[in-house]
Amino acid sequence: MGILGQIIHNIKNMKKAKKLRSMGKDGLLALDDEEFYDAIESICEDAVYDINEVKLTKEQKIVYSLNKFESEVNNGGLCQFFVNSSSECTPYISEALAAVGAVELRVLFDNFINTNNIDVNDLSSFKISSIDEYKAQTERFDFDSFDDKFYEDKNIHQQIIDYSRKHIEQLIVE
Repeated sequence: MGILGQIIHNIKNMKKAKKLRSMGKDGLLALDDEEFYDAIESICEDAVYDINEVKLTKEQKIVYSLNKFESEVNNGGLCQFFVNSSSECTPYISEALAAVGAVELRVLFDNFINTNNIDVNDLSSFKISSIDEYKAQTERFDFDSFDDKFYEDKNIHQQIIDYSRKHIEQLIVE
């Protein structure tokens, strides 16, 4: 998606998030899990211009970070998460996993980070500009082992939903 496409996408998401916020807590909570997840994802996307913003609630950072993490890893694995712009969330992943109760996934993530001496605050070594560079990144560490165990864990998506329902008031603030 080009810059213009991204701008249009962001404007549409802002309008969608405003409409969803207007539903209020009760309206959002009445949605089924997948509609609720999509709604909260839109609201968090709209709230998070910069993950390090002081005005963000802790809950917004947690849900936004885990949405990005889950989406990227499910789409292409942990390596994809590290090389894409969503890697800005990496410093928050361990704490976010703990917050939603994803204890085993947190241990898996923390072990991967510690075993490979990855600085979650500096992922500049993961930046790429070509397919060949991406392929080289995938060979740096045993990403497949992490990814396989991540895919076995079927709970993270529901844990994000349950956490979001519990903390709805802190998520829908503007």
